[in-house]
Amino acid sequence: MGASIIPLEEMITRYKQVRTPAIADILDQKGLFHQILPPQIQAIAPGMRLAGPALTVKGTPTIIHKDEYLQIAVEAYAALQPGQVVVYDTSGDPGTAHWGEMISTTTKAKGCGGVVIDGGVRDVEAILELEFPVFARYKTPADIRGRWRYVEINIPIRIGDVTIHPGNWVIGDANGVVVVPQDIAVEVLLEAEKVMEVERKIWEELRAGENPLNVFLKYGRF
Repeated sequence: MGASIIPLEEMITRYKQVRTPAIADILDQKGLFHQILPPQIQAIAPGMRLAGPALTVKGTPTIIHKDEYLQIAVEAYAALQPGQVVVYDTSGDPGTAHWGEMISTTTKAKGCGGVVIDGGVRDVEAILELEFPVFARYKTPADIRGRWRYVEINIPIRIGDVTIHPGNWVIGDANGVVVVPQDIAVEVLLEAEKVMEVERKIWEELRAGENPLNVFLKYGRF
């Protein structure tokens, strides 16, 4: 089932309305147990949500700075399409801000749906004012120059146990970030929406005082 049967903007809107635990459960049922990013990667502020196909970025720590290292970043943001989510594999860099106010401003103007970074972010207050969704491992004021450099864009990357291909769907909320293979993105969305509807009924019955065991036996979920 191809993602093209639902327009991109509608896919983004609907995925944002589905909680990541429901998506993760669907992926588990399909035998895809390694689609959840490390739990340390979280939204930089409460209420942030993102969803969209991935534009992947690979980089590595360094002690040398050359201006040409930034050319790959320029190419990345020139290639950015509206609705895409930028995903950074930093090669385990432990202490650099790979994202900040200027990139947030630039990419938001191009319609970027947000960023997920296995690394750091700075200019947090300015990013919050922009209402731009950022999920990161840590915050730090350290600039990348002389600490980290871009290597390549739109290649398969790996964060934790998750391999992320360009175009995979990336969904983030208060629970964390989950990655859905592109070829089953519509299928997973439709199934997760059904789960959300069942969970709404479960919540209503539990709130009304129904026995939790009876609810579990009725719906197979709890």
